[in-house]
Amino acid sequence: MSEDFEPKRHQPHEEHENHERWLVSYADFITLLFAFFVVMYATSNNDQKKQESFQESVRTNLKLVGGGGPGDQSGANEGNVGGTDAGDSFVNLEGFPSRGGPEEVKEFLNREMDKKLETGDKEKIQELRHDALGVRIELASSQFFLPGGVKLKLNALKTMDRIAAILKLTDKKIVIEGHTDSQPIGKDAGFESNWELASLRATSIVRYLIKYHEIDPSRLSAISYADTRPIDDNKTEAGRARNRRIEIYLILDEKLQK
Repeated sequence: MSEDFEPKRHQPHEEHENHERWLVSYADFITLLFAFFVVMYATSNNDQKKQESFQESVRTNLKLVGGGGPGDQSGANEGNVGGTDAGDSFVNLEGFPSRGGPEEVKEFLNREMDKKLETGDKEKIQELRHDALGVRIELASSQFFLPGGVKLKLNALKTMDRIAAILKLTDKKIVIEGHTDSQPIGKDAGFESNWELASLRATSIVRYLIKYHEIDPSRLSAISYADTRPIDDNKTEAGRARNRRIEIYLILDEKLQK
């Protein structure tokens, strides 16, 4: 044959788009979700030994991520303020979070109240809130004192006992604040003004905590605000009832502990 034979050039195969790449991301998501529920299950169990084992595992892995092994302290402190061990910043699941901020302490108190307070006790507590200096347990005065009275009601003592047991979990300072509404005190009440009423109510709780629960008196103080710090409208009965309160203020700021 006179014509030169030219072989056919090999045509590259066209790459097909992989429509199953989403399976990789989906598998990663399922793995993380499984790990999340394992952690949730582990932390919800009140077995102290299991919790300690779980915390130790977290500490170990934090150190490994930081660049050191379980026995290597060279990388354990990297990235931690003041050279604090990574495990030390882990919030204790059982004890009072001594290094925790107001929000962490509030969550701790919430958990303790759920465990130690009964339904009737919780109805006597109006709110639990925190600010930059500490955490406040807001008690409804009507649940602890008779109208115009300054002695704790007998049916409120068990609630106060359970609250005291929670307060004894820490050595932080406690300020008991007395608050009233804006209504003037009655002539037959035996007090000159709401200042005296709020002060005596706060003092009554301080004395109870010292006498029956042996809380260190140096940790306690009582203060009266009368009607100067309302948290609701004094023009309505519901608002005035909210303003008539006792606040147990747990101080966390280290500067105020001295």
